[in-house]
Amino acid sequence: MEFDVALLGIVFGLVVLANRLVAALITPIFEKYELEKFWLMYIAWVVSGLLVWLTGINLFAAYIPYDIVGKILTAVVAGGGANILHDLSDQQAKMIIVELNDEEEAEG
Repeated sequence: MEFDVALLGIVFGLVVLANRLVAALITPIFEKYELEKFWLMYIAWVVSGLLVWLTGINLFAAYIPYDIVGKILTAVVAGGGANILHDLSDQQAKMIIVELNDEEEAEG
């Protein structure tokens, strides 16, 4: 299965955009009200679905004859990518905080 490189680039852009939108607009609300972050994955899928619908991107047009199914699968790919990107950036931020705390304890 080979995908169009230009479409993959656009989907990657949607992944980054969905990740940034969720991180900037939704995650602070979850943190303020101490809500369970499990639901952020589904919110990322919804945001990605809206972006896919607005752009009309379909990664699977050459393989799946039904346009709506291809767009839903593209939204799943973009939403999952946004969630993975969020997890990676969140883990990296936690590692930085742990390292800074360890350095402070070593100095103090």
